[in-house]
Amino acid sequence: MSLLVLCEFRVRTDGETEFLRVARALAAAAATEPGTLRYQWFVTQRPGHYSIVEEYVDAAAAETHNNHVDSLLRELFAVSELVTVSFFGELNRYLREWASGREGVAVHVPL
Repeated sequence: MSLLVLCEFRVRTDGETEFLRVARALAAAAATEPGTLRYQWFVTQRPGHYSIVEEYVDAAAAETHNNHVDSLLRELFAVSELVTVSFFGELNRYLREWASGREGVAVHVPL
């Protein structure tokens, strides 16, 4: 079963240009990853807020993605704040530990 991840980011007032540059670089990097099924950014109705839909073949592929783009993620977090994250699917140990006790994170496991 695949893992679906939905995230929302709030961009700092002066960081939008940099955020968009890094978001595009992340999408380009994800396009080269065999375990990434979908990686699509969206503009929300709220100014300065962006959402992303990520889908991976499994949790290991999501972990591989995060490791692959670690430096880009640091750049993204320098100009934005992660508001919410929702996981839909089975998490591996790495993702369970990352999500544990973190505000704004919801984990939805299959029935």
